[in-house]
Amino acid sequence: MIRFGVFGRQPKIFWVFVAVVLVAVGVIVVDSRATGPTEVALPETPASSGFSASSRDQSGAPTSIPGCDAVVASGSESFVGVIFQLGDGSYDDPRYPWFSGRKATALSDALASALPAGTAIEFATPGTAAFGTESAFRFGPVQGPMSDGSMSDGSMDDGSVHDLSMFASSTAAGLLIRDGRGADVTVTISKSTGGVPPCVAGDLDSRQVTADGAVVDTKEAISEDGGRRAVTRTAIVHALDGTMLQASASQFVSPNEVMSMDELISLVSPSDLRLGAPIPDGTRPPPVPCDRLGEAQAGPAVNRADADRIGLALEQARIRALRAVIAFEQPLTPMQRGAFADDTVCAAGRIVTPGSEGVVTVSITGGQPLPEIPDKYDPAADRSVYTVRLPDGSISERSKFGARTVTVTRPSGTRICISSTSAGELVTVGNLESIATAPGLDL
Repeated sequence: MIRFGVFGRQPKIFWVFVAVVLVAVGVIVVDSRATGPTEVALPETPASSGFSASSRDQSGAPTSIPGCDAVVASGSESFVGVIFQLGDGSYDDPRYPWFSGRKATALSDALASALPAGTAIEFATPGTAAFGTESAFRFGPVQGPMSDGSMSDGSMDDGSVHDLSMFASSTAAGLLIRDGRGADVTVTISKSTGGVPPCVAGDLDSRQVTADGAVVDTKEAISEDGGRRAVTRTAIVHALDGTMLQASASQFVSPNEVMSMDELISLVSPSDLRLGAPIPDGTRPPPVPCDRLGEAQAGPAVNRADADRIGLALEQARIRALRAVIAFEQPLTPMQRGAFADDTVCAAGRIVTPGSEGVVTVSITGGQPLPEIPDKYDPAADRSVYTVRLPDGSISERSKFGARTVTVTRPSGTRICISSTSAGELVTVGNLESIATAPGLDL
């Protein structure tokens, strides 16, 4: 989905992200959530409803702002536009030593703990593999320029070159639900070397300083379209350790809104939501993304309880089939929801056994038809798989070439696809089929 936020100006520079949409306050656009059969009625939000409104006129921006000693007129700052291409993103990019996979997990856990009481997170894909992807409030890999050469104009007024970290950030997003209402929330974290920016007229409504010395700028904008009103609230933290944390919440105006401005400020205030905060002992790396699109949306929507049940059965099957010969970096669980497919769950695990390193990926989808067993004399038949009917009536398609892959479609309509890229022969097609045919995996 495409998310929007409000970024404050930085000294001498205006951040322009190509492939990342950053808009002025008040602009809300259509969300591209997956459509199809669902058992869960999600609350309507400005993004999911197609609400659209232009940014409000800021020509009458105030010349005084609470918490600001001085206010700079809008447009009076000097800045340079920078355009670059984004890379694929990585948790452990050596160019950005302030971030890592374990740091992403620690920040995600801290964010979940800071969400307002009485709210729930929509069951969705866990993290943002790239900006614009739906997410369940888990920080994704750092997105930044592919290289110095990808920046079309990266020089300052004095000819110096920007630190690439200025253009890199990680994002967590999701649909937050409270009492049947929803808010689209986006949280972005980055490392700033420019210090606290000046107060610019029209860019913020107030500024305050927290107990740990962090500066919090807030902004609220009301937009209207077709008689409906939506509010976008934004809080931006400039912490002493260089953390810049921005949180935005978009929701329809109502007497009982999902997230108030005070709650948004509380969300960004915890000391463990800082790049310099220590990583707790025992913090795991983020789960390996499965990034597997499901089949056509034909099955029932999978909820969190289904994913937990299936994840437990899958882990038990994996232990029975592979425990004696294969070690995983961490369990396959928890199951993730397939990208933009609410009838699919998936999981991936990294094999760390010396000589057999690789990744096992599992995708489970409901509502699928049983494949036909091809006629071996048919010249059009797929020769890359060996198709057999199992005793329980399931159809198993076993790969003959490439990565070892087994796809089992059950009479119930559940399709389990399991694949391994491991080196060596310790993980066999038979191992994979044993997992795919285990009990407890039906949707």
